[in-house]
Amino acid sequence: MTKKINPISLRLGLSQVWEIAIQSYGKFNSCYVKFIFKQLQIEKTINRIIYSNKFLIHDQEFWYIENKLLLNIYFTELSTNHLDKYLSLIKKLSKVIFNWFLVKISIKIYKRTNLITTTNLITNYALYLFAQNKNPNKVLWQICLFLKKHLNSYKIVYSTRGIRLIYLKGFKVRIVGRFDNTKSQMAKSIQQSSGPMSLVSLKNHVEFIQETLYTKLGSCGLQIWLFYEID
Repeated sequence: MTKKINPISLRLGLSQVWEIAIQSYGKFNSCYVKFIFKQLQIEKTINRIIYSNKFLIHDQEFWYIENKLLLNIYFTELSTNHLDKYLSLIKKLSKVIFNWFLVKISIKIYKRTNLITTTNLITNYALYLFAQNKNPNKVLWQICLFLKKHLNSYKIVYSTRGIRLIYLKGFKVRIVGRFDNTKSQMAKSIQQSSGPMSLVSLKNHVEFIQETLYTKLGSCGLQIWLFYEID
């Protein structure tokens, strides 16, 4: 019996909503392919610019409508130095997106009082740790330590039943690849988990991400599951 890895497809339309809802059939099929390809390129470019400026991407609110990009940026600290960095980042993003893609960009900045755990944030945290040449076992330990501190934290999400409050109850983190500089070419798998982790039950909200990380010994895969309880 095969193991279910990605739990999102089981919940789409039942408890979780689609991230992109665009008509993809009929005479608009060719336009849809170009639209998605351009959106993915813009999103990848924005991620690179933000990461190169030493900002960790938390969660994204990204819309591309009628050749106009709408982007919300959230931060948790407010000071003169941080404000100057955000303003310079906005100018750089606007210039690059318009010159490369001929797309106007509208950016809004919000202050978030509480830190919200997302798979995107954990992935960028792992990239930051690997960039410091840390041992994968230590990277996994630090990620799990961060997630354990945020157990029972809550956030607001959109669902098929409207806006809901969800609580983080469990998680699982897995790293697969070559970690030791030995003659063996076999890949290893290390993982840690905590709390209830039901991939089949439709009563909970699950976030999943799979990312490829590049190290000195080659590429390795990072998989993160976050299990939330719906209030």
